[in-house]
Amino acid sequence: MLEILKDLNVLYVDDDLVACKAMQNTLLYFFKNVYIAHNGVEGLEVYAKENIHLLMVDYDMPIMDGATFIEEIRRSNLLVPAVIISSYSDKEKLLNAIKLNLVEYMVKPIDFSELKRVLKESAEWMEKHKLLQSEISPECYYDFAAKSIVKNGEKTDILTNFEYKIFEFLLRHENRVVAFSEITDVVDNDTMTKKSLASIIYKVNKKFSLSLIKNVKDVGYTLSR
Repeated sequence: MLEILKDLNVLYVDDDLVACKAMQNTLLYFFKNVYIAHNGVEGLEVYAKENIHLLMVDYDMPIMDGATFIEEIRRSNLLVPAVIISSYSDKEKLLNAIKLNLVEYMVKPIDFSELKRVLKESAEWMEKHKLLQSEISPECYYDFAAKSIVKNGEKTDILTNFEYKIFEFLLRHENRVVAFSEITDVVDNDTMTKKSLASIIYKVNKKFSLSLIKNVKDVGYTLSR
């Protein structure tokens, strides 16, 4: 079950710099990308920009604590798996965490076997809620883990690095017009031109055999199903 995480991204939020570095190194054994933030406000900024599949958040942080951070995420996403981590068990914190629809509430220190158990539960959560695939049409869905298009049960195309980053970002902001500058931030490519982006969008639409992504003249792009 853990192997499905290798193409996914996790966001770890903790104000302890040493803990962040240690956890980042460990989580890289399991995930493609490990994003780090040091409080809830930074975490929301990372979440808005990157395609995050799992949240691991310390409870006690300055500026915005872990519970408030997850509450903010839950306003728009009820299903992304989330784990809260605390330095000690506290009845009030546990009660506050119940309403956040968590995979787990972990108490530090966390040993490797406990971490693997929670990651396995997180992967099962993703499968249960079908978070690793998105239906594009009755015959077609997108596989987030494999970055591939599946039509009538068969894998037909794999999206390139730029293609899947742009597609997944637009999918997360479905039915909203996304500005050109937002897309270049996501692909982290300052040299991308509007012409080259148009070419990528054309190829993505062609792979899906649908005009999923449409250009809004002089503004940006929007994805709708």
